[in-house]
Amino acid sequence: MNEAEEIAKAIQETAKLGEKGLETAEKAGSFIAKVFKEPIAEISGLVTDKLRFVRWKRMIQMSDEVNQILEEKGVTETKAVPPKLALPIFEDSTLEEDPNIQILWNHLLANAMDPQFNDEIRYGFIEMIKNITGTEAQLLNNFYQILQKENKLSPLEDLYKYSLKKEQLIKILSISSDQYALAANNLMRMQLIGPAILTGGASMGSEPLTIYKGIDAITLTPLGVKFIEACIK
Repeated sequence: MNEAEEIAKAIQETAKLGEKGLETAEKAGSFIAKVFKEPIAEISGLVTDKLRFVRWKRMIQMSDEVNQILEEKGVTETKAVPPKLALPIFEDSTLEEDPNIQILWNHLLANAMDPQFNDEIRYGFIEMIKNITGTEAQLLNNFYQILQKENKLSPLEDLYKYSLKKEQLIKILSISSDQYALAANNLMRMQLIGPAILTGGASMGSEPLTIYKGIDAITLTPLGVKFIEACIK
């Protein structure tokens, strides 16, 4: 079966689900071509190897959401996204059902397509999104917004000076202590947040004593900031 036949089969399958087959396929095809900056005939084989027909509905939704993000940013000309980055995004995002996580995929892809986005789009961000929950995304976003409002996001090397307490975040997110513990530990595992370390007061020799706060008080890491700016902000 050649590529044209595979695409025709995809149209038939989506039509069975009540979609307008031709319109759906053309829309998804044009969006994929826009991402790779290559004719659909040249990259359709790569995509069909990775995606199943049941994912096309989510692909259409993603195309609308990503295009809206680009439009709101004033992006009229996009750049090609490397297959190493685009294919895993397509594969994993089309399986995602949580709207809070879909937002992460949409922003990551939109920023990867934006010629004016100057920060590095790290391949590791894909694995982070796959391992994050909606609550954890909200924790990061709220932490970022607080630091942004207080102009404490720069320089990155000083982020460790600013921490939020467990009780503050539980109240902001309206979650239980157990839910916070799970979220904080997972984000700490991915090094998106870190434990606050307090110094001062008594000393031992020439070194001041430090207090390791664990998850009772946390800081946003430089990696966490860049993840938020690529996937949430």
